[in-house]
Amino acid sequence: MSSTSTASAAPPRHPAKFSPAVMDLMTGIIPAGALILDPFAGTGRIHAIGRRCDAQTVGVEIEPEWAGLSPLTAVGDATCLPFADGTFDMVATSPVYGNRLSDHHHARDGSVRYSYTHDLGRTLHPNNAGAMQWGDRYRRLYVDAWREVARVLRPGGTLILNVSDHVRGGVVQPVTDWHIETLELLRFTVVAHHRVPTPRLRFGQNAGARVDHESVIVFKAP
Repeated sequence: MSSTSTASAAPPRHPAKFSPAVMDLMTGIIPAGALILDPFAGTGRIHAIGRRCDAQTVGVEIEPEWAGLSPLTAVGDATCLPFADGTFDMVATSPVYGNRLSDHHHARDGSVRYSYTHDLGRTLHPNNAGAMQWGDRYRRLYVDAWREVARVLRPGGTLILNVSDHVRGGVVQPVTDWHIETLELLRFTVVAHHRVPTPRLRFGQNAGARVDHESVIVFKAP
């Protein structure tokens, strides 16, 4: 028998986990005992937030490698959630921003790429917005996802949304306003809008023109 042991594989990378500042802010919003869903759970940082708050958390993640990082996350699709109407007290989540982290081509110049596709190391599920740039396809997916969120939240429940604009071609893209307006059409009401200064990756075409904050927006369901 060989005396050489095989090192365990490194966990899959993910380019857009909740930042520490966002986690701290969410921790101050979530009450003890709440039942919380993250339908875009990624690596499962919602569960760390839940432990801080003494809350119960459930994650849904479309990519098995990321879902497998926590026993509290199930593989599933945020546009077709496997829960009954009115199951959750809260939803806390972060949609893809539709920026360069959604790039899914191979770099021809050999440069380092940071994206959902490159970090996972394979083609993403067709319904994963991590390979969708800001545009019509992205928006259609999130309309479906927010309808599902509205369905599984109890009446008067809370949605905490972490989202950000980004710069494309020197112009700020109104990602945050679009999500707010879409949720308001679903009869959600904004009760707080926090702007959290966060560092950004300084790579790529718009490296010198980054939006300097993310938003954490608190909504009440109808």
